[in-house]
Amino acid sequence: MKSELPIPQFNSSRTVIPKILAILPALIPSSIILVVEPLLYLNKLRKVEIRVRLENFYVRSSDMEWADLVVFCRNTEPANDGVLEKILALNKPYIYELDDNFFELSLDSPEGKYHRAPERIAQLEKYIKNASLVRVYSHPLELHIKKYTANDRLLKAPVNLLAIPSIPPNHSSQKLKLVFSTSRTISDDLSNIFVKDVIRIINEFGNAIEFHFWGFVPEELKRFPSVKFHRFMPNYQKYMRKMYGQGYDIGLAPMKNDAFHNSKTNNKFREYGACWIAGIYSNSEVYSNCVEDGLTGLLVSNAEGEWYQAIVRMLKDVEMRKAIQMQARAIVEKEYSLDIYAEILLNDINSVLREFAPKETVRVDNIKKAENVKFENEHKPKNLFLRLFDLIRFVFGKMRRSLNNYGLLLSFRLFLDEIGRYAQYFLLSYRIRQRYLHNVISRFIDRFRRAE
Repeated sequence: MKSELPIPQFNSSRTVIPKILAILPALIPSSIILVVEPLLYLNKLRKVEIRVRLENFYVRSSDMEWADLVVFCRNTEPANDGVLEKILALNKPYIYELDDNFFELSLDSPEGKYHRAPERIAQLEKYIKNASLVRVYSHPLELHIKKYTANDRLLKAPVNLLAIPSIPPNHSSQKLKLVFSTSRTISDDLSNIFVKDVIRIINEFGNAIEFHFWGFVPEELKRFPSVKFHRFMPNYQKYMRKMYGQGYDIGLAPMKNDAFHNSKTNNKFREYGACWIAGIYSNSEVYSNCVEDGLTGLLVSNAEGEWYQAIVRMLKDVEMRKAIQMQARAIVEKEYSLDIYAEILLNDINSVLREFAPKETVRVDNIKKAENVKFENEHKPKNLFLRLFDLIRFVFGKMRRSLNNYGLLLSFRLFLDEIGRYAQYFLLSYRIRQRYLHNVISRFIDRFRRAE
């Protein structure tokens, strides 16, 4: 087990509330967990002012000029390099969040070919080298990032417990419920690790159990009545509430033991622990660093038969299963809660701003001077029609790439998921504006009361 990271104290010396602009490639689980939810939490506490923009849709020059600091998360698209150029030309500090090792993605997959294209790797390196701080979530990725910058920090990723009750869910069904969830809606080869063992479990336990698959269900399991499928939910908090409300008993978390997968976060441990689910995890670096075998989960090898034995053990040993659910939840509350993570983020923001304040020159080579940088929205924001046109063009461009890799039916599913993410973005923007108005009114009332 790794030693617990020290938790810095809130720094109250900065009296001016920092203005934070988050520029994201999309509202995917990573950007929501690492950026959006923590910033919303800090904004609610009036520790920061925030704006959230999607890099391919609506980043105005006025947004960047407004910000004291910018947060990027997994941005690698060269087509949006103008945004980074503008940030650097304005001499704005930025934090770069990275929870995947794109340098180690396999070139055998469409995702690997996309992310490891030379132009995207070059863009990723540019983000890392020019960042005031790069925040990562695994030791292997930290070692890789140190090749490009010394301004890095290793952290534990959070889980938002605010929307999940602090008591175990009701288990209304007499059947034991097992779950596997993924955001990869087209295919997830990690499920191949346990498919044969799950078939043995279904044949042996029959109607006494249900297997629930979120986002993707392996083809071999679709024929079984006890297998239930749930569509991927772009709204992450709604998804977590549903996971809790289902009252799952056991969760499966397979993981490969290679450089790419060992650079991931322990997302399933945090999710299962938060929702009172006893997890079975691959004995890979991602989970062996956080799971105590037999206490907060079960660790198994990926050999055929190992998952069968672990599932049977978890199904039959009721006391162990319930103890794991309780102890995993306690660890998640102690080490991975959103308030702890947000506290660290706020201190990182203030630290970067303090260190950056005396600097008045652009710190990197090959960046154009501010007056020479051309930016599409320099003088006025696009009207609604042009913004919608940009959105449609981007989504259909993404769908066209998907057609080449997955075919018409699966691409249509991806298209619907993409529309769902943008609908969530518009709702998020509305929430931020609503909260901003609430804060303005509250400050006015406070001043009025003090004047009395």
